[in-house]
Amino acid sequence: MKRPRATIAFVIACSLFATCGVSSASPALGGAVDRPAATSPAFPVSVKSGDGTVRIASRPERILCLSPSATQMLYEIGAGSQVVGVDEYSTWPANAPRTKFSGDETNAEDYLYLKPDLVIFAYPSGTMIQQLQKLKIPVLLLSAATTIANVDSQLAELGTATGHVSGAKNVESSFAADIASAVRTAGGHGRGATYYIELDPTNYYTATSGTFIGAEFSLFGMRDIADGAGHGSEYPQISPEYILKEDPDYVFLADTVCCGANAETFARRPGFGVLNAVHLHHVIGVNDSVASQWGPHTMETFVSLLARVLRQGASS
Repeated sequence: MKRPRATIAFVIACSLFATCGVSSASPALGGAVDRPAATSPAFPVSVKSGDGTVRIASRPERILCLSPSATQMLYEIGAGSQVVGVDEYSTWPANAPRTKFSGDETNAEDYLYLKPDLVIFAYPSGTMIQQLQKLKIPVLLLSAATTIANVDSQLAELGTATGHVSGAKNVESSFAADIASAVRTAGGHGRGATYYIELDPTNYYTATSGTFIGAEFSLFGMRDIADGAGHGSEYPQISPEYILKEDPDYVFLADTVCCGANAETFARRPGFGVLNAVHLHHVIGVNDSVASQWGPHTMETFVSLLARVLRQGASS
């Protein structure tokens, strides 16, 4: 089965360009909440982008967002009504105006029918940023976050860029509170436990603790078996033999949507039946997006799930 770019290919692309950049009662975890517009800052404004500082002359009213993570953030901070198009991989919120765009287009004129006054990318795509700049259309490049602080920074940047500074601050506070609540729920369980997160069941791509998904595990004091095999890559390819040698306490399968991976098929792989995670029933399937989308909705949902898994695992 062909793997969507939004998962393994997407996160690997994000890592290459990184130097350029379960529901709860929280509103951020429910359906899309288009919050009331906050007082807009005086425009023009300047915001940091992955390729330099971007000047936005006036409040954008026709935003084209080609980053699933940024799409989440825009709707969370109250800028959803300003969005006229999102990429095909933006699955949350469900009511976002999805297009067939992937962010890999080669001709900026493909976007012009939407009349965008701001375009947001998650990674550099050929010459698209330069083409849009020549057309006098502001472009924000929000590269993959590697820490929770990076997520907070991107929320703030989008708040400034869209005129929703207060909305961004509110989401940041809610995000921090929900993360802290999840850590308390875990009750210290999981500290020192090892884990493996799988992005591809055939080539065994994974993520190290130096990624945004790794930062979520680190909240609970867990140790990533991939750190010893990174060799400079935050999304290394490892081998089945390496997994067997490291014998992780927990396995998280972020290839359930693309490739149908689950605990049963994982345990049936040659030799994997002896793994500690298999014996303890600590092989957990998760949505592929947890490793490719660093928006608050995805991250809060996964951290909440992780807290419950660790608390339940303590009694295994």
